[in-house]
Amino acid sequence: MPEALAKRIKNIPGVRYVERDGEARALGWTSYYSDIKWNMYMIGITDVWESYYGYYGSYVFGRGVAVAVLDTGIDYTHSDLYGRVAYCIYTVGTKTYKGTNLKNCADRNGHGTHVAGIIAASVNNAGSAGAAPNVTLVAVKVLSDSGSGTYTDITEGIVEAVKAGAYILSMSLGGPSDSSVLRDASYWAYLQGAVQVVAAGNSGDGNPSTNNVGYPARYPWVIAVTAVDSSGNTPTWSSDGSEVDVAAPGVNIYSTYPNKRYAYLSGTSMATPHVSAVVAVIEALRYAAGKSWLDFDAIYDVITSTAIDLGPPGFDVYTGYGLIDAYSAVRYALSLP
Repeated sequence: MPEALAKRIKNIPGVRYVERDGEARALGWTSYYSDIKWNMYMIGITDVWESYYGYYGSYVFGRGVAVAVLDTGIDYTHSDLYGRVAYCIYTVGTKTYKGTNLKNCADRNGHGTHVAGIIAASVNNAGSAGAAPNVTLVAVKVLSDSGSGTYTDITEGIVEAVKAGAYILSMSLGGPSDSSVLRDASYWAYLQGAVQVVAAGNSGDGNPSTNNVGYPARYPWVIAVTAVDSSGNTPTWSSDGSEVDVAAPGVNIYSTYPNKRYAYLSGTSMATPHVSAVVAVIEALRYAAGKSWLDFDAIYDVITSTAIDLGPPGFDVYTGYGLIDAYSAVRYALSLP
């Protein structure tokens, strides 16, 4: 409406005011996007998005939280991850790099990019979607292009990630033996308030009397994650043992892969980033609600006490306390002071 006309109307007796009409939208978020796959629905993260977006906006996607992915690197040029990776830490062999030159953390294997996509791939009706698509990723290349790395390299990656300000460490890696240097670094990270989420391993034999959980997943100050399929069944290859804490989708998971591709991969490596992402969303929402960061002990209680029991009633060596439930975990976390 022209300004002159508005003034004339305003001077008409009985007219109280003249103003431009505003526009309102439904306070919610819809999960009807083609790139959101079954695994995201299974862990309940879409319920978090739909229930809390109206209150907290993009914080439901992990905004403002840094997650370190200790792996083979990340394809930071992938369209579904573009702009998500902010920092690179390289510790493979004798070379060490810390900075924003992301080329040093390029992924020539694919494993790390796949893991990163489960955490942070964009929700955009293309490819795949991550559980926390607004987090900031720290690529920590501790594994070589062949997918292996020494405990020394991993140890350095843990320490440098925490020093860089990433207090959620997603580690889809492990080995069969313990190490004093690895143990000390992991425990140090715990003392700094870091939440370490670690793959239990892929050495399962289906025998509950044998423990085949790897390291550092065996440490009591980490969250050890095992895998289940879309029906909630545990594959025989998923490591079992008393150190298993929770389960997450880890069979035929569709996610980002280097060179503009996507791939289906299986393993506890794929289950782990689901949990890492849920932790990130919890911390982001608590920040948005004006509450403090939850340390490992508090997060551990939130994640395990709200998990959906699978298999035999109660805790078991195959799925721990059960399948992670993002919605229940968020609701519980927001109820804490």
